[in-house]
Parts: sequence; structure tokens; C-alpha cells
Amino acid sequence: MAAKSPPRLTQTGLVVCVLAVVTVAAGLVMFSGPVLAAGLAALAFVTTCRFLAARHLEGFSVARDLPRRARAGESFRMELRLHPGPRLPHGIVVNFTDPLAPAVRERPFLIEGTSPHSLRCTGLAHRRGPLPPRPWLVSSSWPLGLFLTEQQELFHDDHATLVLPKPWLPSRLQERLERLSLESAEHPLDPADPLAEFRFLREFRHGDPVRGIHWPTSLRSGRLQYAETEPPRPKPYRYGVFLHSYEAPGTIITPETYELILRIATGLLMRFQGDEIGVVFAQAPHPPVLLRERREFSTLLETLALSRRHPQSSLEAIFGTKRLEKGDPYHDCDQVFVLGDGPLGGWETAARARFLHSTCLDTTQLTSGSRPTLRVRASHRR
Repeated sequence: MAAKSPPRLTQTGLVVCVLAVVTVAAGLVMFSGPVLAAGLAALAFVTTCRFLAARHLEGFSVARDLPRRARAGESFRMELRLHPGPRLPHGIVVNFTDPLAPAVRERPFLIEGTSPHSLRCTGLAHRRGPLPPRPWLVSSSWPLGLFLTEQQELFHDDHATLVLPKPWLPSRLQERLERLSLESAEHPLDPADPLAEFRFLREFRHGDPVRGIHWPTSLRSGRLQYAETEPPRPKPYRYGVFLHSYEAPGTIITPETYELILRIATGLLMRFQGDEIGVVFAQAPHPPVLLRERREFSTLLETLALSRRHPQSSLEAIFGTKRLEKGDPYHDCDQVFVLGDGPLGGWETAARARFLHSTCLDTTQLTSGSRPTLRVRASHRR
């Protein structure tokens, strides 16, 4: 429903009203009929203008096309369509404000005819979650600039917009990710499948294993032919992301801290999505999920946009008391990124006791490492 405020006198309108009142008073004091008539006519004219000003914006509406997904703090494209009302005069100028578009603040529009007026611009949302409804505002000083009339109403959006957290990776975390990428070049290789079809035949070379000789072709050609198979492929990497809100007694966690840790989690997920690395993700106390497809990453990012903080005061409830066992989703992760919005010193030891290779960070610190005994064990397992 439209919210319309009564017309307010502008500076010009105030001067006209004062002159009209003074003229009426002068006519009464001087007993002058013409002066009194002129003053009354001026008052009647001002009253008529106010009546017209109060009605000319009726029926004015605005539709808006928005993307279904946006990112906090980043501009996105949008389109506005202004629909003039039936009483809006032709050729007047109205000022329009969209609180979502920084470039549309008291922007003047020349209204010609009753056809909609389209405008392409960029919007900007600062907070994650569903886009909050905020009304548009249109103002006009018609007629003759004597009164200022304002009207506001909610937009008629074609769909809801979800604002995702803005990704952020601290510099130290980026350096850690680069080191892990370099280590992946030395990652153990999966052996070639001996039963796989060979790619091509070539002459046998010194040092080639005898079992690779393709005897049927060798007998036909009179030369030893070697069947070149597919080369060994790198083992696919798998990372883990574990998000928690451990709150030690006496600790005060601000909402901004949780929002910042969500941005870091979003940055990690988008990085791994782009590198096509599988991720095991969990936000305590919810169970972990495995992400492989782009659709699964996108769904989780939308979940983070709607997430709420789940404070917990027990480390055992968050990390448990047992080591990772086979069958646990995090057991086969090459690295687990443990993110907490509480001080790192309160939970880092419990996290390292739980996860094989871990990178632990809060909003101010980052530590990485793994237990040597478990690293040796992991190398034998591979």
C-alpha cells in the first residue's frame, strides 16, 4: 500500500501564502474591496494548487528486475520501470529515489505520456540474507513549485533476491593455499590400469617392461611393438572445512566476528569450487556434507547466506573425544580448514587432536600443521 504524506509548502509557496494573507489583511484594514478580492483570490489559488498537488501522484508505481542471487558489497545490474499514474500531468519532472541503487538518489525524470519509463542501473546490498524490502520514494513540486508532494511504496519485484556473503581470504591464508597447491604437484599418483585400452602402438625401447609388448601386432610386423597405456593420473585432492562457534566462558563474540568468519568460509568454498576440488563441509552441530558438483557448492553458499550462529560452550560437543576413524567423512581429507569465530587459543588444541592435517584460524590468526605420527601413518596408507 502506498504511503503518501500531505503536501508541504515550499519556500516559494510560503512566500505566496504570506503575500496572500497580508493582502487580505490589508484589504480588511483599508476597507478596500479590490485589495481584499485580490487576497482572497490568491488564497483560493493556493488552495486549488494544494488540492491538485495532493492527487497528482495517485496510482504511481514502480517495478524492478533484480538478479536472483547477489553478493554483499558487490554491485549488480538491475532495471527499474516507472509507471505514471492516471492523474500525473504530461511533461512534469518528478524526483525518484531507490534505496538499493546509489546512483538513483533524488534523480529527476521527465514524465511524457502514460507509458512506463525504464532505467538500467546498478544496485548494492551490504548485508547477506534475503534482500530486505525498502520502499521507493517519488517527490514532485507540481504545480508551479508551491507544494512538495512525496509518495513511497514497496517495489513490485518479480522474485526474491538472496544476498550471498562476500568472499574474503586473508593474505596468510592465501599464502597457505598457494603452498598447498605447490605440494599437490608432488602428490602421489594413481597407477595406470593394466587392463585399460592402450592409446597407441610404438616400437619396443630399451627399458620398457616385457609385459607391455603387444604380441599379435609384433608377430604380424616382424618387430616388437609396445602398447602405450594411459599415464598415471594424480590422485584427486579432497579438503575439509569445519566451521564452529566455540564460546568459552566469559568470552564476548560480536556479530561482526561471525560475519567475517562466514566470509572466509565463502572464500575457501569458492576457491575450491573453481579448482574442482572436493570438499567436506560442516557447521557444528550439523553433520558434514560432501561437495563435488558446482550445484552442490552453490546450494551450500545459499545456505551460508541464511545461516545463524550456533554458540557452543563444550569442546567435546564440537570436536568429540575420538580420533578420526575410517568411515568418517573427514578421514580422507588432505587438509581440514577449521574456522572459529572465537579466540583461536581456546579451541586449537582440541581441533588438532581431532583432525589429521589441519589449518586453524579465527578472524585474527592462522596456524597450520599436523601431528608427525599421523603424517607418517598417512603416507604408508597411500
